Amino acid sequence: MSPLSGRPAPGGADAVGALALAALATWFAATVLSQHPRPEFNRLAALDGTGALIPNWRFFAPEPAQHDFHVLFRTEEADGRATPWQEGSAITPRRPLHTVWFPNRRREKALYDLCHELVAVMRQFDGDLTQAPAYRMLRNSVARTVAERPGPPPRGFQFVVARHTGHDPAHDPDYLFVSPYIPFAPAAPYA
Repeated sequence: MSPLSGRPAPGGADAVGALALAALATWFAATVLSQHPRPEFNRLAALDGTGALIPNWRFFAPEPAQHDFHVLFRTEEADGRATPWQEGSAITPRRPLHTVWFPNRRREKALYDLCHELVAVMRQFDGDLTQAPAYRMLRNSVARTVAERPGPPPRGFQFVVARHTGHDPAHDPDYLFVSPYIPFAPAAPYA
């Protein structure tokens, strides 16, 4: 007993508890600080070589997306007439259930990533974009949408990648890429 307080003298268990509390408080502070977008705070996360001890839970990427990509397509019908441009990548309106279950979000995210990749390739590549994997995957996605339409199969199709802010109707969309005419064959793998 401590002669002054009348309480038991601090023992090993109290010291271990205090060390554990200090370690948890330090870990918590490092985790919270590493979420800050300023690069100076990334040094804390760099101390963790695994990336598991100091997680990155930023709600947005370091540069959050400020626009949406839309893929529009038109077809050349069997009689030779071209259809008007149609939305091939409609974004599903959000509902409360989507906070728990939203499998279509994966397709929307994949389409966004493909369009982003195609734009990046366009900036760096001077050759034939139809050989780029992002182009081929977009072409296949549009071909699938065209194949799922009701009615007879078309002769061919064409697609456009457009970028739009989505939330601000004052800005017109930017049309970033127009594909060449693509002959349509329902059984084609479009590889």
